[in-house]
Amino acid sequence: MPRDKTVSHEKIVKAAMREFQEKGFEQASMKAVADAVGMTSAALYRHFASKQDMFSALVQPALDELKAWKDRHIASSYDALAQNSTDVLWDFNAEWSDARIVLDVMYAQPEAFRLLICCARGTPYEHFIHDMIEESTDSMLRFLQACQERGAAARNVTRDEMHMLVSAYCAALLQPIEHGYAKSDAERYLKTMVDFFTPGWRMITGL
Repeated sequence: MPRDKTVSHEKIVKAAMREFQEKGFEQASMKAVADAVGMTSAALYRHFASKQDMFSALVQPALDELKAWKDRHIASSYDALAQNSTDVLWDFNAEWSDARIVLDVMYAQPEAFRLLICCARGTPYEHFIHDMIEESTDSMLRFLQACQERGAAARNVTRDEMHMLVSAYCAALLQPIEHGYAKSDAERYLKTMVDFFTPGWRMITGL
């Protein structure tokens, strides 16, 4: 009876996830993954061409989901601004609430996001958080300008100031993933964080 290659691949993925989580990318070993699933290193390389290829396979689908959510989030924010229904921007349960990036996206693949946040040193993804903050800073500055153009009393904030605000906000939002909180605990924590930061964001945007 031929071996089920799908089952073998699933076992490799689970073993690779454990190896990267326990040791980080730099110290992780392809041989250790092969040993964990009872195959030779040569057989493992038929599934993944390199350790980097293996790591990418674990995290790239999560990044694709994140980008899709962020695109929807940005579009929804501008729609709310155009329709003068900006109160919904601060609704914790709205699908484009900032907390949903963690609860609906990251908690769908928590292990992959923990790799990105905690275990990616030595990979092209090691600046994941920095890149996320930079992108969010520029996005928020553009949104502030749109608020001003629609007559909102949005603050004039420098990029450095916005970068510091976004850095603090992102650091708070990512804590549940970084520390491995259960989703129910994360939801309670994030509700507190969003309630804390929302008055500041409303002041900055004039909304």
